[in-house]
This record gives sequence, C-alpha cells and structure tokens, in this order.
Amino acid sequence: MRITQKAKEKTAKNILRAAEQLFTDVGYKDTTTRQIAQKAGIATGTLFNYFPSKEALAMSLLAEEIQQGRGDYLKRRSGDEDFGEDLFLLISSELRRLKPYRNFVGPVLESTMSLFSKESSCPAGESTRSEHLQMVRDIIHAHGFSKIPDYISTTLYWSLYLGILAFWSTDESRNQEETLALMDYSINVFTQTISNSAL
Repeated sequence: MRITQKAKEKTAKNILRAAEQLFTDVGYKDTTTRQIAQKAGIATGTLFNYFPSKEALAMSLLAEEIQQGRGDYLKRRSGDEDFGEDLFLLISSELRRLKPYRNFVGPVLESTMSLFSKESSCPAGESTRSEHLQMVRDIIHAHGFSKIPDYISTTLYWSLYLGILAFWSTDESRNQEETLALMDYSINVFTQTISNSAL
C-alpha cells in the first residue's frame, strides 16, 4: 500500500509532537528514539525514515520555532531601527520562541549548527542557518554596509550569535538579564566592526 504525502506529513508531525512532550517530561538526554517512536505509535525503524537521528529530530523542532521567531521579527520591525536595534530584535524574537526548549537548545545546536558541523549532518540545521544568515545579510545591506564581503560579515556574526545562544541556554540570571547584557555588548562589537570596516 502506497503512503500518501498527507499521511507522511501527519506521521512527521506526530513524531515531532511525541518528541516535544518527551523532551519536556523526561529530558532531552534521557529520551530515546525508541520511546519517541512508541509514543508516536510507529516502529523505531519507521522513525528513522523521517529523521536520521534524535539530534535531527530535535533540530526540526527548534527550526520551527526559529522560523516563527523570524516571522515575529518581521511583524515587530518598524523600519526605523538602527543597525544594532535591527539585529537585537531578530535575535530576541527567536529567543522568545525557543524559550520552552531552553533545556536542550545547547546540545542540539552544538551538534547541528556549529561552525564545525557538516552541511549533510542535519538538513534542518543547515537550512535554519542559511535562512537566518540570509536575513542578517539583508539587514546588513539595508543599513548600507554592502561593501563588506558576506563571508566576512556572516562568519563574524555567526560566531557571536552561537555564543549568545550557548550562554542563554544555561543563563540562570533573573529574566536572563546577563544574556541581554551579552547581546547588547556582542551586537555593539559587531556593528562597530562592520561600521568601521565600511569607512
């Protein structure tokens, strides 16, 4: 019997929802792919037809939220923001969406979106990185800094961005105030570097 595209999409959604619940209830580290498959009502082997690993599955969950965060950014953006405010709004919009998953953001992003991860290791991680960096390139160009080669600006930015995510994922300060301070400082360093390089 041939499985329809609609049925495949429904199974993928069931897997994601099962994983989300288990990651919340049991913890990311202690959740197994067998438990996820069982909760989704499928065989473990079937799960791997949809997601090659637990990391890829978790990254797919995070990718959904990051994409929603980018949508929030576009809705909130007035167009009057300066360069730093624009970047701050983008990052903070994504962090708001990722907040329910803070307990496993670190290990997932480390293995799927780091500077060292291979493109083929996690398609969801690679597409999320590409889409985020395209938005950053658009912001850089919108603020008149198009003379700087993209590989320079995006490499500098991505290093700072991953550092912010890594710190935020374990930040125990009240309302993650230390993360906000780090974001302010990092974005200021980045915007000053780009601005000075454009002179």
